[in-house]
Amino acid sequence: MESEDLIKLMEEVDAKGIPWEKVEEEIKVSHDLLKLYSNSGPVPVTIINNLKKFLEAHSS
Repeated sequence: MESEDLIKLMEEVDAKGIPWEKVEEEIKVSHDLLKLYSNSGPVPVTIINNLKKFLEAHSS
């Protein structure tokens, strides 16, 4: 997946005010690693999918 997809999802987390500690705990990926992927290139599909599922579960 493209890093732009990850950047959009990360912005959505920030916009909702969800603490990154909670995101890290549920998707099992550190915020630092997500930032690295957003700056460097292809993002594993599992990370994108897990972040999407997390956001869907926490949308209200």
